[in-house]
Amino acid sequence: MEAQSFFDQGYLKTTAGKVKEMDDFSYDWAQLNWYNWLSLGETSADFYISAHFKWSNAYRQANPSGCGFIFAIQDNGDHYAVFLDRTQIIFLDADHRAEYSRAVDLANGTGRVNFNNPADHPVEADFTLIVKDTQAFVFVDGKLLGTYLLSTFRDLDGEIGLSVLSGTNKDFGTRCEMTNIHVWIPNE
Repeated sequence: MEAQSFFDQGYLKTTAGKVKEMDDFSYDWAQLNWYNWLSLGETSADFYISAHFKWSNAYRQANPSGCGFIFAIQDNGDHYAVFLDRTQIIFLDADHRAEYSRAVDLANGTGRVNFNNPADHPVEADFTLIVKDTQAFVFVDGKLLGTYLLSTFRDLDGEIGLSVLSGTNKDFGTRCEMTNIHVWIPNE
């Protein structure tokens, strides 16, 4: 059981929780440097979400793009977003008081990956995000790539969702497919 393994490694506070399997997700987004999301209807401050990502771009010179997760979604639009690009983890803090999303600080790890260009052929990877208190842990293909520090002044109890970051506005833009999506939320 993943929850037990993550708990044993110190990434979760408890193993008492439930796993929900989600339907597969497929979405094209063609708006340069923007992302859109689909809420899963689940809320929690501490959780993990995992999926198999497969993404492609319509343009070889596309800006950073890929599949990702959104969490801590608030009524005022505040949220966090984390994406897997071909070269890096992109972790953003969207705060309604700012006019743009800011990068979240990498506390540990490299946050770097090295995939082929998703315009040449689709890129695939397993992606896991764990949120525990004000820390977020990002795993790619089972390897921890980064620990990120979240704001201690923001409400982290919010909706969780799936997202696509588009790196181009040409043709279909960025296409993201997610399979084997599951979310673990602790019992209240």
